[in-house]
Amino acid sequence: LNWEGELCGLDEAVKDKPLLYWCAKPGDSTLSEALLNNFSLPTDIKDPSGAIVSIINKIVTPGDALDLLHPICVATCPSDSGSFHPCLQSVSTEKGTKSFDGSFLQTSDFVSKLVQDIETITFAHRFCMPKESFAWTLETLNETIEGSATEVMYGLAEIVEARKVFLFTGCMAVVISYIFMFALDCLAFPVVYTALTICVVGPVGAGLYFIYGAFHHEISNGIEDAGWNVVLPKAITTSDRNWDIIVSILCFLLGIGVACFWCCKKKSINFVIVAVKATIRVLYDVPTLILLPSLNTAARAIVLILAMWGLALVVSVGEVASYDIHSWVPQGLARTFNHTQDERLYILYYIFACAWIYELLLALQQFVVAYTVLIWYNAPLNNGKKKVPCAPIVRAAFMGLTYHLGSLAFGAVLLAFFRIIYVLVTFFYNQNKKNQDEEANGVVKAATACCCCCLNCFEQILRYLNSGAYVMVAVNSDNYCQGADRAVKLMLSEFVAIGALEGSTFLFQTLGNISIPAAGGYLTYLMVTQLEQFKSVTSPDYIAQPKVIAVVGGLICLGVSVSFMSIFDTVLMPCCLPS
Repeated sequence: LNWEGELCGLDEAVKDKPLLYWCAKPGDSTLSEALLNNFSLPTDIKDPSGAIVSIINKIVTPGDALDLLHPICVATCPSDSGSFHPCLQSVSTEKGTKSFDGSFLQTSDFVSKLVQDIETITFAHRFCMPKESFAWTLETLNETIEGSATEVMYGLAEIVEARKVFLFTGCMAVVISYIFMFALDCLAFPVVYTALTICVVGPVGAGLYFIYGAFHHEISNGIEDAGWNVVLPKAITTSDRNWDIIVSILCFLLGIGVACFWCCKKKSINFVIVAVKATIRVLYDVPTLILLPSLNTAARAIVLILAMWGLALVVSVGEVASYDIHSWVPQGLARTFNHTQDERLYILYYIFACAWIYELLLALQQFVVAYTVLIWYNAPLNNGKKKVPCAPIVRAAFMGLTYHLGSLAFGAVLLAFFRIIYVLVTFFYNQNKKNQDEEANGVVKAATACCCCCLNCFEQILRYLNSGAYVMVAVNSDNYCQGADRAVKLMLSEFVAIGALEGSTFLFQTLGNISIPAAGGYLTYLMVTQLEQFKSVTSPDYIAQPKVIAVVGGLICLGVSVSFMSIFDTVLMPCCLPS
């Protein structure tokens, strides 16, 4: 905003002047005709009426200070002293005589002068900052807007302007993700066995610590009796010897249990590591799988938007009736719909059908991944690399939508059914929970809460079972029931390997979702603070808030890593179960 309250670049009077410029306070001298010619300035200009006016000795030279209270809007930032602008100097107010009712007329006289411009640079695509005192002006600007909504707005504006940085960051995130997978391929065995070592050593060390805390007094006395001049630090524990001993025993048992699992199920652990490495090979040979979660999410978002639009149409079939919000509000501002029993059933069926289609898209994604892995597995080797046919994802989607659509729809309808019931029970529970009266039915609250827990638990079990069933449908061309039966039998017979698979998946996903955003955010920060294109104040791509840009870059890398890690989890199951 300039000193007149006009928004630069938007208000009609300054629509062609998007930049804010602070004039210099006037100096003691004016520009003579010789100086005007020296600065390539005109000696006369036209006033608003069209008359020619001489400006010899009318333009004031700039002083050493800036007038930060009266900014003006300009079309371009002055790059030298070869231009001038009218700048406000003073405002005088004259108060008129009061009338009998107390009203009066007040007039203000705004005095401006033509002030020679100073050399400036464009900052944040909005401000003309003085080149010589840029650092001081920037510090003053930051102190002025600190902690205000304006600071947030400028930060958001800079995020929008940093498109080049974020485009590079997105590409860099993909590269870092592939580097992570390459490192995981090379270091899968060390990472898994290091995690197992920590799971053994950590509980045992914790147990020893609690034993030390339980018997700290006796150990200190023994050292003192031995004549050693050593003061042992006091351990921070439960301050109760019995509880310290119990906790230490539990820690020892946990460490011993992990060690026994390591020794007895080493074959299963090695098998999971091999499956992880095979998963990475699949993602190497079929890189388009990385795009599958994003494409499926976009498809589900489109379906959800269309479903909401259709729901509004279905609801509108009811009879329109007036709805009074409050007794003191004029009528006719709100309306409602009265539905018959059949229309309510239509609405319920429509919601169920939308949930069914939504779950069907999720099922199709799982099937496409499983069938793509099957295509990769059966592809011939060519110079040590799988020769995968062209567009395997398209082929897998075609197979799912034609030959196996019934199996996918059957699994999806089960999830949709329980999801609808869960939503309804949750709604009843929340409505009952809002009732804080003493007459509220506690039995209903407890029953609905238990039903919510059971339905949610059953839905999660069914969702996990479906992922295995779709793999069997893709591998063996079973129907849903046969595939689910095979998957259940396999999971029960190899539950240890499945548990190790889930644990390793969680470990690798956690490492990826931490390391990739951290590396991407750090590299983004280095880029915007070290490259001349982004750190030079004279550059049009100058970044004034590198930390904000680095955080946004890290979030972009997090989105890419989540996409990589989610498809990693989805591909790992088909790589493991058929084997």
